[in-house]
Amino acid sequence: MSTVLNDSVMTTLISKRSIASFTGYVCINENSTDTLEITEHPVQQGASITDHAFVRPPELSIRYIYMPGNVPLSEMYKDFLDLQSSREPFTIVTGKRVYNNMLFASIAVTNDVNSENILAINASFKQIILVQVNETTVPANDLQSNPSQTAPIENTGDKKAQAVTDNDVSQDVSSLASIGGAVHAFVSGS
Repeated sequence: MSTVLNDSVMTTLISKRSIASFTGYVCINENSTDTLEITEHPVQQGASITDHAFVRPPELSIRYIYMPGNVPLSEMYKDFLDLQSSREPFTIVTGKRVYNNMLFASIAVTNDVNSENILAINASFKQIILVQVNETTVPANDLQSNPSQTAPIENTGDKKAQAVTDNDVSQDVSSLASIGGAVHAFVSGS
């Protein structure tokens, strides 16, 4: 089914398109962006390039309208705002691709003389990357044969560098000199 808007913009209503559970909208346009983030520092020849580039989450913007139907436009708009506020990932089906784990990044509503009786929305979406995390239990230090190698990492707080004074240096030098003298005496047998 085709709809003419402003006598010049032609769009197609495709029932397969959806934003979460919302269907039945007229899509004006869809813009998607897939970006590869590439480091700018030099990379050693022969190094694995995958260590120096990563795929950013897909971004999508859709301009669409809802015509008056069984649900008042103000309620439909509130439903979109509620979905954004929930921060629960959802699926978007476009004419070219299925996007999983998407969130509303922004929702902008246009209201003018031509769109007073429709819900005209410019929305942008971004995919959230979900990962699976596993936990493991490490035996207590006293049960390990070599705790310095096998014990879990412990948070011992922030470590900050401290300024060295001339007095500290002269004490260290005199300590080293006395150790050196003792080592020399031990080696020579005196």
